[in-house]
Amino acid sequence: MKTFRYIAMTAMAAVLAGAVSSCEDMLETKSDDYIFEDDLHISSANDSLYSVMGILAQQQRLAERYVLFGELRGDLVEVPATADYSLQEIASFNVSGDNSYLSRSDYYNVINNCNYAIARMDTSITLHNNKVLMSDYVGIRSVRAWTQMQAALSFGELTWYTDPITTVDGANADYPVLPFDAALDRILQDIEPYIGMEVPDFGNVGDYNSTQAFLRPTLIAADIYLYKNNYEMAAQLYYNYIDKYNITLGDNTNRWSGNTRTGIWANNNNAYKNEVISRIPFSSDGKDYRADLINKTYSLVPQMVPAAHFIKQMDEALHFYADGTGSILITGTFEGDLRGMAFYADNKGDFAGAYGYTHVKDEQQDILITKFYNNGEAASVSNPDNEMFDWQSVRHLRSVPVYRTPSLYLRYAEAVNRAGKPSVAFAVITNGLKQKVMSDSTLVMPWECNGEMYINFDNGKYEGNIGTAMRGRGYGIRLAKSGYLIPELETLNDSIEWVENEILYEMAAETCFEGNRFFDLMRVSHHRADHPALMVDKISRRFDNPSAAAARLSNPENWWIR
Repeated sequence: MKTFRYIAMTAMAAVLAGAVSSCEDMLETKSDDYIFEDDLHISSANDSLYSVMGILAQQQRLAERYVLFGELRGDLVEVPATADYSLQEIASFNVSGDNSYLSRSDYYNVINNCNYAIARMDTSITLHNNKVLMSDYVGIRSVRAWTQMQAALSFGELTWYTDPITTVDGANADYPVLPFDAALDRILQDIEPYIGMEVPDFGNVGDYNSTQAFLRPTLIAADIYLYKNNYEMAAQLYYNYIDKYNITLGDNTNRWSGNTRTGIWANNNNAYKNEVISRIPFSSDGKDYRADLINKTYSLVPQMVPAAHFIKQMDEALHFYADGTGSILITGTFEGDLRGMAFYADNKGDFAGAYGYTHVKDEQQDILITKFYNNGEAASVSNPDNEMFDWQSVRHLRSVPVYRTPSLYLRYAEAVNRAGKPSVAFAVITNGLKQKVMSDSTLVMPWECNGEMYINFDNGKYEGNIGTAMRGRGYGIRLAKSGYLIPELETLNDSIEWVENEILYEMAAETCFEGNRFFDLMRVSHHRADHPALMVDKISRRFDNPSAAAARLSNPENWWIR
């Protein structure tokens, strides 16, 4: 493959050459030095630490594209006419040969560095009956699998090789190019032996644990099983992860402080950085590389904005006010999902959740994506190129999450729903999975509970679970009086598809703009006999000419960045 031959042969990044004081310092990306030693072996914890951190530093280059490629091809954002032309092309599924995002080299550099470390790491070294390098080895394999999956999702194909390329001859060799579905099969085969195994733990990096720098093999495999319509296997793996790591979906709500709608508790606004399972972290030094998502969204000249139909859908969603998670009374019914934006009563202003109006120059500006700015941290550098920061404090992102708690629970719901348990899946949205919900025959149909391990939420640790919809549409949405119930439909499949549509809405409300949407739509559409009809219908709505867009999207060859 000619394109592949031009990919840099970076066998192992020596970004970390020289003394460093902490894991956080190791995420700096100032050095462009690389080493190509065929006889280098990784046989100590110190060698392994440096190789892992070098790979993570290189992976930073993929963070921004993870978000852009996942959202621009979805249904939740639009690209203004003033945006970068390459981004406009991606959003319109019409990519030209000079598009600046066509290069695949950063993906294959990460993959090649992983190949190098995997080939050179001695996992047999044992100390006190513990294989001391095994977790690092699993972590590197997980980074490789995640990167391979992102390359396949972005470009629709994956050049497959697992031996490190360290020579010109190696770079010029021919390697198999796998189409998307075959690529996922191969990634699954490669990562499956490591399901349930641990990734490295180097302690805390800033405010989070270093294990979050890796997406564990269990979740990579679960996502592929879910796409492949192996629902019970996916459900079991998601459940195993939830249960092993005590993951609960807590009370991080955006809710009215009272039924007069004069104030809002905005705990969901920071869930993007706080409810994280896996993330791509950056150095604390503001001068180092980091994803530019705040500037691309929170700007007077934004590169992507919320799609008008998504704003309308969120604005029209019913909100049921109740005083608390245990309240049995709905004391106010309003319009608007507070995970998006809201207006206070009596024209007293507006509130921005994931998006909203911005107020600069004493004027109300257009609706912008505010999720990244809300979750940014104060920057130590100025930002003269963004006029927004003439009125607002400069912020930057310390990390880009790639998997969060609501993603895990909603994909679990997607899996159990398709496994024939729509009321269990709907409980993820409305009430939260816990013993008293699972045992209530008015909420979960008894015929759906056949002793499967993956629906066992009897343990008291799950008592804190609440429904995802409660986090933006009011505590009262879980009550029968809200009318938010699975309707009486003709067939089980009808019920499954109705619940699936609600899951897709919740995925949008909880994880909009985070990079998930294209894969969410493609995966859910793939569950249906008329695939890709659902995906095509959803995405084409944001176009000026939906029918022309639908015709183009009906051909899967047009989905990819190539």
